Amino acid sequence: MKLILTFLLILLVVVTPALAAAPAATVRLDASRHFAFLTFSNLKNVSRVNYTLIYDTSSTQKGLEGGFRTTTRSRSSTRRQILGTCSSGRCVYTLGVHNLQFDVTFTLRSGGTVNVTKTLP
Repeated sequence: MKLILTFLLILLVVVTPALAAAPAATVRLDASRHFAFLTFSNLKNVSRVNYTLIYDTSSTQKGLEGGFRTTTRSRSSTRRQILGTCSSGRCVYTLGVHNLQFDVTFTLRSGGTVNVTKTLP
């Protein structure tokens, strides 16, 4: 009986970290295609998030990059990213936004990384 309990305890210690949810990312556009909403989840074991968002317009390709550190209490984070430029309180939105590619690198507290790529037409 003692051997079985020891085995179950070892199994619990070894398997539990593997069952932890992997970090994830999603991207969605608002109806006007003026804003992208970037959502990062399952951040408990993540120390840093770095991302790039590249998209096509009717005339060129544009993009942005960003990143942030997390705390041990972080579970998720959402960013509202304007697709355009703002200056002196006035924003000019990029027209014809399509073919988005959202690349995210999660740096884990253990030192490893997890990469996620999402695309939108």
